[in-house]
Amino acid sequence: MERTRWGLVALLFVMGMFAAAQFGKVSLTLNEHAAVFDRSPTGVALFVSLVGLVGLFCGAAAGAIVAWLSPRTSLLIGLVLSAAVSLAQSFLPPAEVYAALRLLEGVPHLTLVVAAPPIMAMIATDRDRPVVMSIWAMFFGLSFALSALIVPALLEWGGLSLVLRAHGVGFLILLVLLWGQLPRTGRTGLSLNIIRLHRDIYTSLPIVAPGAGFVFYTVTYIALLTYLPLALERPELFVRLPLVSLCSTLLAGYVCRSVAPDRVAVVGFLGGAVASIGIGIGLPLSPDLAFFFLGLVPGASFAAIPFFNAGLADRTRSTGAIAQLGNLGTVSGTPIFAGLLAGFGLSGILLGLAGFCLAGAGVLLLIGRSLGDHKR
Repeated sequence: MERTRWGLVALLFVMGMFAAAQFGKVSLTLNEHAAVFDRSPTGVALFVSLVGLVGLFCGAAAGAIVAWLSPRTSLLIGLVLSAAVSLAQSFLPPAEVYAALRLLEGVPHLTLVVAAPPIMAMIATDRDRPVVMSIWAMFFGLSFALSALIVPALLEWGGLSLVLRAHGVGFLILLVLLWGQLPRTGRTGLSLNIIRLHRDIYTSLPIVAPGAGFVFYTVTYIALLTYLPLALERPELFVRLPLVSLCSTLLAGYVCRSVAPDRVAVVGFLGGAVASIGIGIGLPLSPDLAFFFLGLVPGASFAAIPFFNAGLADRTRSTGAIAQLGNLGTVSGTPIFAGLLAGFGLSGILLGLAGFCLAGAGVLLLIGRSLGDHKR
C-alpha cells in the first residue's frame, strides 16, 4: 500500500467495538437479564461466557476457515449473522432459546475478530501497520468503556429489548458501509482434519508467536481489573486502570515501528512483574504502572501478526490462534485469581500477576531466540 486507508481502518475498528459489545451488552445488563428470565444475576452470568466458549474451542479452525472463504467474505457473513442473532435476541425468547442464541452468537463474533486484523494489516503501509494493529488491539477495552456510558441510557428509553435491537441495527449499518470498501483477496484450500490443522498452527513459531504472549496477558487483565481494586479497597481504579492500559496499547504500536513486537511485549511483562512488587509495598501509582506495562502487550501482540507472517493466509491463521489462546486466558484467568484472592488475599493476586508476567516474558524470550533475527 502506498497510503494507509484510515477511513476503512476506522470503520473496522468501530465494527470491532460492536463485536466486543456482544459480551458487554450482557455483562452490563445482568440485573435486567435476571429480571426478564426470573433468575438471579449469578444464574444468568453464563450468558456472558457462552460467546467466548466458541472462540476457545474453534479459534484455530476459524483462522483456516476465514482464509478459505477470504477475510472479506467472512467478515460480511459475520456482520449478517451478528445482526440477525442480536435482533432475534431482542424479542427476549425463553431462557433456553436465548442461551442457544448466545452460543450461536459466538460464531459471528469469532469470524469478525479473526477476519478484521488481516484486512487492517493489508490496507496499511509498512510504516503504519504496527500502529494500525495496536489500534485494533484497543477495540475490546474501549468498547466496554463506551458501552458503560451508552447502555444505561438505552435501558432507560426502551429496556433490554432496545439495547439488543440497537446492537443488531448497528451491525446492519456497518454491513452497508463496509460492503463496497473491503478489499478482495485470494482464497486458500481448506483441510477438515482438525488435528492436522492445530498441529500446523501450533508447530509454526511465526504463526503462534503473537498468541503465545497474548494468552498470559488475557489470563491476568480481566481478573486483575475485577479483583485488584476490591483487594486494595480503591473503587476509583475500576475506571482509571482500563484508560491507562488503552493509552499504552496505542503507544506500543508506535514503539513497534522501530522495535520488534515480541521485545516490546517482553518489556511489558517484566514491567508488570516489577510493578507487582511496588503494589505489595504500597508505592504510589504502582497499580497504574502495572496496567501501563500490561497494556503494551496486546498492542505488541497484534503488531506481531504481520511482523512475523508475510502471507495473508498465515496472518489469518495467526489471528485465529491469538483468538483461541486469548479466550483460553480470559476463561481461566478469573477463577484462578478468585482462588488466589480467597486463599491468600492481596498477596495471592500479586504473586499470580508476577508469576504470569514472568512466564509470558520467558516464553517470548524462548520464541525470540528460536526465531533468531527474523525480520529484526
